[in-house]
Order: sequence, then C-alpha cells, then structure tokens
Amino acid sequence: MSIIILFRGKSATGKTTLSNELGRRLQLPVLHKDDLYDSIASRVTEHGSRNQICFDFLYRFLETIIYTKASIVLDFGFNHIRDALNLKDWIESRGGTLHAFQCVCSDDSVWSDRLTKRSMQPLPNQLITNLAQLKQHYQDANAEQLLDGEIILDTVQDTESLTNQALSLVMAHSMQNK
Repeated sequence: MSIIILFRGKSATGKTTLSNELGRRLQLPVLHKDDLYDSIASRVTEHGSRNQICFDFLYRFLETIIYTKASIVLDFGFNHIRDALNLKDWIESRGGTLHAFQCVCSDDSVWSDRLTKRSMQPLPNQLITNLAQLKQHYQDANAEQLLDGEIILDTVQDTESLTNQALSLVMAHSMQNK
C-alpha cells in the first residue's frame, strides 16, 4: 500500500525542514511544491497558472506512486481545507493512505523572523515575506481546520523532537495497517 506523508501549512512554518528530515530518516523521496513552482517561474509568469501546473503534476505523479505501491513525503501547503480534503479523498479512493501533518508556528516573532530572512533573497514562490500580509492573505482559507487524523506540529519546538513525533505516528499507523 502506498503511504503519502503530507506536511502542509502556511509559508515559513517549517514544512520543508520537517519533510526533508522525515524523508531522510525513512529513506523516502520528498516532493516540494516550491521546487516545481520555482522551476517554471521563468517560463510561466502568472502565479495562478504556476500553481495549477504544480497541482496537475502532483496528481499525475501520485497516480504513479499509488499504482507502484511506493511511498513519498510531500511538502505542499494545501492551505485551503477543501483542497486538502479533496487530496485525501482522491488518495484513499485509489487505495493509498495519507498521513497529514499541519505545520504551525505559534510564536509570531519567530515566524516573522523566518519571513524576514526570506525577504533578503526571496525565491519566486516566496511572494509574501511579511507576517501581517501572510495572515491577511490566508484569512478566508480555513487553513487551521484539520483533516481527520491530522496532527499539528508547532515548529517553535526543535526539529529533532517534531521529526521523532512524526516518525512515531507514521510507524504506528503502518503497523496497524499490516
């Protein structure tokens, strides 16, 4: 059975750090939406079109992952709950399993510092580098709403303990499904 491990959340909440570390520990590939988005930025200038290409690619790629019974770690924001619910339903309807983690940063000063660092040399995917603007941008997204079984990881905690927590939950789930 394919296991899709999703780290979702707003910008600068630690998705990339945690997905990379969990992927390393589980020896699984990690697919970052930002890598896709940035790689097409010079050819596709409109933000909405770039996002659509990223999601089209994701679903096509996941078809292969599920068909081959492989597993992967995803670093995709999925800040709109309806998009996350659609992904979960889509994966499960094809026989895959989704383990979802929502990354948050409960300390606004830490979160703001992360965004400020990004503002020094922003990548194409880093359109918003100000915390107030970011919160305004996502105010109607229901981004804090959770999927069934989704775990919140507050990235003011250290990466090691958060990765251990994610690893324990993924392993426990895997053992239950055997």
